[in-house]
Formats: sequence, structure tokens, C-alpha cells
Amino acid sequence: MIPARTTAFGSKKILRQNSPNKRFPRTSPQAGLNTPGRTVEGYRFLEHTSDAHIEAWGPTLEGAFAQAAEGFYETMLNVRSVEPKTMDRLRVEGHDEKELLYDWLEALLLKFDIDRMVYSVFDITQISNESQRMKLEAKVRGEKYNHQKHGAKAEIKGVTYHEMQIERQRDRVTVRFILDL
Repeated sequence: MIPARTTAFGSKKILRQNSPNKRFPRTSPQAGLNTPGRTVEGYRFLEHTSDAHIEAWGPTLEGAFAQAAEGFYETMLNVRSVEPKTMDRLRVEGHDEKELLYDWLEALLLKFDIDRMVYSVFDITQISNESQRMKLEAKVRGEKYNHQKHGAKAEIKGVTYHEMQIERQRDRVTVRFILDL
């Protein structure tokens, strides 16, 4: 057995032989009730051998992106322990919806890595398509990361385009993405 190493994040590095899904719940906090057919919005962890594969959905693209952000933070820590004490505004751009999703998650990762901020409320006020560029504006609420209060599950090294999908249905938008752990 290969020993786990402690990262700068303070968590144990997930080993290749251990599925991260053993560490994460299969669905978001409403255990078992939050599956794509039963709730208007939510997220869940899909099977993956070494990284976090997340599916998030909502009635709109904004709703799906907000649920993707919640699943993103649940990968790293206990998102329910994050209090919405401070508000930040985030703006990201991309040439299409996939790049916009990538840049949204990357912006959240940078806020954590640089400012040590974690968020639990994601109010995406607008996703627009202007001059052949997609733009997202959001108000996010959270607080400074505290290892004892928020815990630590896995360190996210980056967001990937691998297997990224955005599906639109009549009354639902579903996004899937993989986080490199």
C-alpha cells in the first residue's frame, strides 16, 4: 500500500487505488432524494476511479451552474458548515457554455487558493451572450476557510474539460464535469 501524503491544503492526498466516491456522498445533502428525476435542482457524484465526476442540474443554466459550484465545494469540504458572512462578486467570460462553466469553477478555485474563501450561496444574477462572448455575473456568499470548522475532504488541483457536458432539456439543464484531485 502506498502511504497517503499530506498536502498544503492539510488533507490526505487521495491515492489512485481509492475511489473518491467512497469519501463523497452519492448525492447532495438531501440524501437519496436529490436525484435528477426527483428534484428541480441538485448535484451528485458520479463514478470515477481517481477524480471527482460531478453532475449538477437546475431549471436554468444559472441554476445548474449554482449547483455545480455547490458540488465543487462539497468535494473539498463540508459546504453546509460554510456561513454566508461576506459577499463577493464574480465575473467570468467564455466563448461558449463549456468554457464559461470551466472559467466559473476555476474562479472559485482561485478564490480558495489565493484568498482562502469558501462559499455556500451562489446567486448567479446573469448569464448573457454579448459580442460572441458568454458572460456570467454572480454574487457569492461565504467566509474564510477554517480547517476545524469546514473540514477537509480532497484537494482540487484543477478543473478539466475532459468529459464536460452541458445538456438542455425542456425544463432542465444538466452539466457534468471532472475535477482533478
